Amino acid sequence: MLPFESFIKNRLSEKRFKHSVNVAKAARWLAFKYEANDSKAVIAGILHDLTKEWKTHDHLMFLQKYNIGVTKYEYGSKKLFHAITASIYAKAVLRITDLDILNAIRFHTTARPEMSKLEKIVYLADFISDDRSFSGVDRLRALASINLDDAVFAGLSYTIKELSDDNKVIHPNTINAYNEFVLTKERENSIKSKNDDLAKYISFKPFRESVRV
Repeated sequence: MLPFESFIKNRLSEKRFKHSVNVAKAARWLAFKYEANDSKAVIAGILHDLTKEWKTHDHLMFLQKYNIGVTKYEYGSKKLFHAITASIYAKAVLRITDLDILNAIRFHTTARPEMSKLEKIVYLADFISDDRSFSGVDRLRALASINLDDAVFAGLSYTIKELSDDNKVIHPNTINAYNEFVLTKERENSIKSKNDDLAKYISFKPFRESVRV
């Protein structure tokens, strides 16, 4: 049995419970593949949707209790509430103190710039868990098996396109995370291009000095 499995089983619908278990398993696989802490990945994965089925009023009352504010972007897309309240619940009620786990829960929906490896893993695990069946999920799973950053970037691109096509609010964290990946890739390509140009002018043949006798 996974950590907190019996705890969330009594607090989520069967569908949400199965999804949470699947995300935990996907997170464990990704953590193993990309040399992250698999125990942390499982905990963050199984708790990421802990408050997903709360009513808006419940979220707001919980946030008020712990004096946590939300931005206009969260108000504009109230499904983002659960990532915040689940993270607070994990810390305040379940007494989880590991900041990386709490951040992985907190940003599993929007992502953010400068994500830790664990945050990327949980963000991606939520996309590729076995219960997901959206168009493009197979490509995302294939990418996840090859390169973590490329797969996360693909997830961000998918999210931005889906939300923009539906004229929905896109959280700045998502846009900034996307831009960070683009700028990083451009910088890497620029360095590679400069190195390739430099290589044209370098001869790797051994230099033989001509000696006149």
